[in-house]
Amino acid sequence: MNFIDKIYKARDSVSKGHYAILHFAGLCLRFFYYTRFLSMGLTLGMCGYPQSGKKTLMQLLTNNSYDAKKGIGIATIYDERFNTLVQLYKPKKVAPATLNLNLIGNIDDDIIKEGSIFNDIAGMDALCLVVRAFTDESVYHVKGSVDALRDYEKLVGEFLLHDMVFVEKRIQRLDADKKKTAQQKESELLLLQKFLRHLESGNILNNLTLSETELMIIKSYPFITLKKIIVVFNTDDNDASLLQRFKEKFSGHGVYALCVPVKLELEIASIADEQERREFYQSLGIAKPALHMLCDAMINSLGLQSFFTVGEDEVKQWLIPQGVSAPVAAGYIHSDIQRGFIRAELMHYDDFIAAGSEENLKKQGKYHLVGKDYMMQDGDIVSFRFNV
Repeated sequence: MNFIDKIYKARDSVSKGHYAILHFAGLCLRFFYYTRFLSMGLTLGMCGYPQSGKKTLMQLLTNNSYDAKKGIGIATIYDERFNTLVQLYKPKKVAPATLNLNLIGNIDDDIIKEGSIFNDIAGMDALCLVVRAFTDESVYHVKGSVDALRDYEKLVGEFLLHDMVFVEKRIQRLDADKKKTAQQKESELLLLQKFLRHLESGNILNNLTLSETELMIIKSYPFITLKKIIVVFNTDDNDASLLQRFKEKFSGHGVYALCVPVKLELEIASIADEQERREFYQSLGIAKPALHMLCDAMINSLGLQSFFTVGEDEVKQWLIPQGVSAPVAAGYIHSDIQRGFIRAELMHYDDFIAAGSEENLKKQGKYHLVGKDYMMQDGDIVSFRFNV
């Protein structure tokens, strides 16, 4: 029985009760995602098989400060630009961007049929699949042997199963939906059939290019594979060959994958002296610590960018979606600033560093006043003018 055949067999056993739970949770998801995205309290769900290293990775990313009982923690986003601005302005307060981490329960082969995992991942903005690739005979493997690509395929297979079941159930109930017009039903049916063909081919929904209209149709639906997925292979060392084999086999999935020797990095992170830590990383051929790589992956996967507010009182980094206007960016600071937006005083980080000071930047004509139509760029340093 091949991979897709196993999915077909398993989905037939999903209960109607599970479908009802999924549909209700999907309606709730829209509200929670919207409010969380406005506050940029982004949450990355950490999931995988037992003994894959999820908790150790949580320790590493949160500097050993996560709540083990609740399975939650906060990772500080690493951005060298922010650190440089702090050094230059020497503010009383610093506020780097942060990333919320949520440890999801262990995945097993029956968890999708039971429906319990959806309640855990519904509120996640993205998923981090932690896949064991390290060889340690003292740590048992739930599948009996270490095979990272096999485990990734099985994990994604569970998510594919979940989404296929939802699509099929939704198609069956579409005719009875009295809230939609005939034209709306036809548009949704065509989209769901497109999804089903894609899923049946073993592909995740996230690598489909969807129009704004299509996204509006399914915005309240609980598709797991529509979420951004980051794969962390927990290795003995920085295994470039594993990544190459992964890309060759799963290039169509479009997920961001990286290899992290989690246990080793946790030991290095415990070294108090920063210079000694850097030298240790260099000696092992680790170009970037895991936190830096994961932050980059999260920001890139979600299509985010940064702007900064600076001064003697505070230097703060803000995460916003790419392609937003200055007034919308102002709203991430406070809704009153967006409502009363007049214009923004703005300089770009690269120009500022090259000039050496704000005074030199102004002489070069690179300190700007921008209006409501200005589209924010990654690295903008901004002060908003407003009147309420």
